Amino acid sequence: MSLKDSLQRKLETQTEHWSKQIDSLRADAETKMAKAKDDQAEAEVQKEFSEKIQSLEDQIETARTKLNELRDSGEDQLADLKKRIDDWLPSNTN
Repeated sequence: MSLKDSLQRKLETQTEHWSKQIDSLRADAETKMAKAKDDQAEAEVQKEFSEKIQSLEDQIETARTKLNELRDSGEDQLADLKKRIDDWLPSNTN
């Protein structure tokens, strides 16, 4: 597998992981909102989960940008791109 393919797979795998986390957070939020005693409690749950979901969505968008950059890159740019991707990704995916 080429370096380019390896980096692409790494980004795609991480993006899928974040998407699953978003799905899980949305399910948890729905459960907690259903159990909320009042509007204030519901709003707090909504705020808590919205921030987490937005953060993950931002990460996914950044990964997509990096994927596009990777697809458009030449072999001479891969070493620098690999370093930037590895520095950006969570340490458990490197």
